Amino acid sequence: MGGKRAVFLRRRVLQLTLNTMTHEPRPARLSLGISIALIAYFFLAIASCLVFSFRGRFPTIQIIFIQNFVSFFCILPWAIRKGWGPLKTTELPTHLLRDFFGVVSYYLFFLAIRFLNLVDATTLNYTAPFFVPFVWWIWMRQRVEKHVWVSIIIGFIGVAVILNPTKNIFQLGFVFGLFAGITAAISLSAVRVLNLKRESMSRTLFYYFSFGSLVSFPFAWASWIPPTGYEWIFAAGIGVATAAGQVLLTIAYRYGTASYLSPLGYSAVIYNGVISLFFFERPLGLHSLIGTALIVIGGSLTYLWKKKPHPLKSSFESDQKTKPPL
Repeated sequence: MGGKRAVFLRRRVLQLTLNTMTHEPRPARLSLGISIALIAYFFLAIASCLVFSFRGRFPTIQIIFIQNFVSFFCILPWAIRKGWGPLKTTELPTHLLRDFFGVVSYYLFFLAIRFLNLVDATTLNYTAPFFVPFVWWIWMRQRVEKHVWVSIIIGFIGVAVILNPTKNIFQLGFVFGLFAGITAAISLSAVRVLNLKRESMSRTLFYYFSFGSLVSFPFAWASWIPPTGYEWIFAAGIGVATAAGQVLLTIAYRYGTASYLSPLGYSAVIYNGVISLFFFERPLGLHSLIGTALIVIGGSLTYLWKKKPHPLKSSFESDQKTKPPL
């Protein structure tokens, strides 16, 4: 009984934190935060484009390992800038939950890229905001607000349009893409809990990339295909671009908040569409264009209507005294 009561009290504290933070002021340097976030998502789009260029050449798990291994060494100097002590955590189970589903989400996303055009795969991966309210309801017993249902319905109409039920609803790539969005929602919810508990972003990324490297290594080793000279550069570029995107997002959130910056994640869909058109010569069909537009609109409404606060530095430095972010 004591254990159950402790769990209930922890959930209640988090719920009260969420419920009391209902007004979000416009950040003073929002334009700077938006600019940095757009650059961050450009790097993340570059990473997915490099994965797309490799499809069919290397096992997906090998790409996952290279991505995490290179990203780990990119963020390591930042993570240990104050020594190894700040990396200690009392929230290891939540970290592991976030890390596991984060790695699985990327794995499924990269699998989807093998079967779909780049924009459809990216768009389905960005259905995560529509699943987050359901995950949060199961995890924290926080009900889904009525206005959020509107954005969720719009988003799933967009998914249905992309799926094009008349011919492609059972295509394997769509299954991978959709489950990438679901697992990403679980990972995002875990990050949300870590932020509420004042875990710094540098610590969160350290655990994520180290976990991804360790877990994927034996599977990558078993199916390893040696890259050629230029392929090593491009493969390493996936990790560098991923790390750059994550670090830049961290910086962007010092000048903006979740409600203002989160919808910018859909800029990655636009970046990938432009890159696909000019570099891979793959124009989008009508279903993809309409479905993508609906998902972008629905996802943006999810954040803009939700309007939960996300104070500036508390996500990134564990010793800050500001209110915990979402």
